[in-house]
Amino acid sequence: MADPNTEDTEWKLYNEILTPSELFAARSRSHKIPVRGQKDFFPDDSEEQRQRLQQSLTEHWSLVSEERVEKLGNLVKATWIPSEGIVELQSPAGKFWQTMGFSVSGKQLLLPEEALYLMECGNLQVFHLELPLSVQDGYERFLSSSTVSLLQYQVFGHLKRLGFVVHRFDPSCQPSSYERQLNLSRSCDRAGNRLKRKRSDSPKEAQEQSGRKEEDVTPPETSRARLAAECSGVTGGTWWLTDVHGGQSGPSQASGSSHWDFSSILFPDVGSMERQPGRLASPDPSLLPGSLAVGVCDVAPWRRRINLRQVKTSLKEQRRQKSKQRRGVNKDREVRRCRNWTEYRALLERRRGGRHGRPAHLWNRDVTPLHEPGQPIPTVELLDKISVIRSTHLLEGASRLNDSGEWRICFNVYQPESVADFRKSDPGGPYARVCVCSFGGPVPDLRALKTLGAQSGDVSLVFAVVDHGDISFYTFKDFTLPTDVFP
Repeated sequence: MADPNTEDTEWKLYNEILTPSELFAARSRSHKIPVRGQKDFFPDDSEEQRQRLQQSLTEHWSLVSEERVEKLGNLVKATWIPSEGIVELQSPAGKFWQTMGFSVSGKQLLLPEEALYLMECGNLQVFHLELPLSVQDGYERFLSSSTVSLLQYQVFGHLKRLGFVVHRFDPSCQPSSYERQLNLSRSCDRAGNRLKRKRSDSPKEAQEQSGRKEEDVTPPETSRARLAAECSGVTGGTWWLTDVHGGQSGPSQASGSSHWDFSSILFPDVGSMERQPGRLASPDPSLLPGSLAVGVCDVAPWRRRINLRQVKTSLKEQRRQKSKQRRGVNKDREVRRCRNWTEYRALLERRRGGRHGRPAHLWNRDVTPLHEPGQPIPTVELLDKISVIRSTHLLEGASRLNDSGEWRICFNVYQPESVADFRKSDPGGPYARVCVCSFGGPVPDLRALKTLGAQSGDVSLVFAVVDHGDISFYTFKDFTLPTDVFP
């Protein structure tokens, strides 16, 4: 007598093979989700309402209970690895590999949310302990606190069905505020490993290498001459040794300083209006680097090519330029009578108190008026001074806040238009970053908004609020209140 359990198993395996008519019926049936009508918030105990609810439940249950029919040749086989929390592909990947998955040591791997989404789409068949997993098994095994939660997967699947490219957010791959100021990008692959960059020398090593190169190039005669100059204390002098026509004296020595005395190094003013010689002698060799030699310079042809004529201005322009010049303080007679700083400050206080429209007793206290009556000021600045509530930036002061760890960014979202040219090795900047939360959970406070906004950087931060499968998206942005005053 045959075992009834064996007969049932054989019958189930045999029943998985469909006849042509069953295959045609499964392919031709409608896969549209039933349209929801207007929601009834309160029951009225009517027969019409009961029939509508029963019809809606029947349509949804029939859609959920349908068996999916797929060809075995179209399914990519994979294996679930619980210890690592990833899915390893056993057969070549399909088109989904362009935007999903990553490779490690020659192995093609998928994240749990990516594998579960492909199982729901009918593109992947996952095995565990040599047994195939159903979609329900995938929900039970793939979704956990260590991987992704149910709310996060609902947002992930919703965005994927809309055509977006969704990747996990890795805070370790994001540049810090200092790196953003220097425009330094920090790149990571899908596995979270930092991409290798060519090692650059540190500033100290680069300085040592450049010093060694200079030592190799400098001849021994120059080194000995430089050492003798340092020992003798000659560290500065006139740039030009002698004038060819003027017969000036040699370089002047300066001692007692380890740096050049630039006040004693004279540079010729070739473009001056004063009469100067047309040839310049060679500079002091001790001021030239290495074995560089400079001969006599003939500047006469160059002086003939520049405009040395005086610019003549009219009397009106001279008066205008003279009126623009600020009057010197020392030309004031009262200022010159002051013998010390105390008298000068007292003079300034008397003049300030004597201005028209400014009572002196108002400015002698700790609290003074916001604006001086005699000083002109635009209306916008005046309104800004008297404003009680000032506008602020959302990310202002975010760098000083510590992350509480209650809120975190979950996904990077890329535009559907970028799928054709998308590269996982260089995805570029995301369109938005998504933080997932529940409708019945707490609302993010200002501290969380600042820390998450600073972590997101220049990318827009979006909050995905899940309410029993319904997903709503919210974002917070800075805005400026309109004003009807223009400068």
